[in-house]
Amino acid sequence: MKRLTLCSAVLCLHAAGFREVSAQDIEPLPQPLQLEYALSLIDADHPDLMAEKAAQEQLTATLQGIDASTALDISAEARARWVDPPTVDNGDVVEDHKLSLYVRKPLYDFGRTDALRQAAQQASLGREQYYQAVQDKRRIAIMQAFFDVLLSDMEYGRDNEALAVAYIALDRLRDRQELGQASDIAVLEKEAEYQRVRYQLAQSQTRQRATRARLAHLLNRPGMLPSELSKPRLDYAQRELPVYEVMLEQAMRANPEILALQSELMATHRRIDAARAEQRPRLDGELEASAYSRELGSYDRWRAGVTLQVPIYNGGRVDAAVAGERAQQYAVQARLEQARLDLRESVLELWLELQNLQLQRDRAYSEQDYRELYLDRSRANYEMEFTADLGDAMVRLSEAQLGLAQVDYQLAIAWERLNALTGNNSEEGIVAAGEIVE
Repeated sequence: MKRLTLCSAVLCLHAAGFREVSAQDIEPLPQPLQLEYALSLIDADHPDLMAEKAAQEQLTATLQGIDASTALDISAEARARWVDPPTVDNGDVVEDHKLSLYVRKPLYDFGRTDALRQAAQQASLGREQYYQAVQDKRRIAIMQAFFDVLLSDMEYGRDNEALAVAYIALDRLRDRQELGQASDIAVLEKEAEYQRVRYQLAQSQTRQRATRARLAHLLNRPGMLPSELSKPRLDYAQRELPVYEVMLEQAMRANPEILALQSELMATHRRIDAARAEQRPRLDGELEASAYSRELGSYDRWRAGVTLQVPIYNGGRVDAAVAGERAQQYAVQARLEQARLDLRESVLELWLELQNLQLQRDRAYSEQDYRELYLDRSRANYEMEFTADLGDAMVRLSEAQLGLAQVDYQLAIAWERLNALTGNNSEEGIVAAGEIVE
């Protein structure tokens, strides 16, 4: 008992050490982190994907069990026995040993096994579609988290510039106050504005860390916060929005969730067939070969035969099983119809959203152009000492660039959501990595 306890402790320590080494062997995120690399980790071990893989493996095991139910069943039986038969007058004990080999195989069950096999295959196809849907969701989530990090960095840059502008304005106003050229209330008002911008900058710093933590979590690298990100070049804005009816038809035909529910529905049909087949006959074959230590007329060296089992009365068990499977069929049918209704609504909402985002992008692009020209004019006026709004112009340009980036990223996410709804797994949209963002 002590040895067993010691061995168990050693094994536990070994397992703990193995887990620790495995955690240390996780490949760190590259610096700078590119969106293409982040998306390449979609299939890495993650709880969502692991759950789907477990469901697939369970269905694979079910299918193996169905196939095994019709396979050959070979077994051996050995019997050691001593008897005192009445035909022996001297009362000696006689050996009556036996060694047998049995071979059994179901020959035909009138469609029950075939129906169960088709049901398992359809269910497996459905899980594959669900796995694809989970992959699509992870792709969108990773892209959104990556964009959130970029946007948080841009917000921090904007707020940092705003803080510098607010501080300079407050400092100048305090100088004027000492000269009697500014009132106390004006200084307090400017100081309140400075504190507001300072708090906003602190919030931006918080978002920087929070968005990086979420991205690391989605990449299954908790605690490995990326410090540098490479800003991707996107071409989603150049895509032409297809006709709504064409998008809807593609979605109804290739949406992973719809395909998965259709496979589930087909599986319920086959399970109903299998339940009904329980009241049909069953034909089995059997072969037996035996060797005996004692020769008797009733001992056969081999036997071969077939057995036909015909159900006569089952007490309503078949009807109950069919009713249960049919109820499941109705439930899946209802989910399928609801999914189709939701899909119609989602495709229409995305189609309208993409139209609005394209208009927003045009407006944001024009705003950025205006702010760039305004900044150039402010620089020229500042050099000629005509005006001192250079800092404010820089902040406004940062806001315009942030607004354009927000629209571009929203456009990319909307297109990816549309790809997921329509079953389009194209990798187009991400051109290449661009500038590095810290």
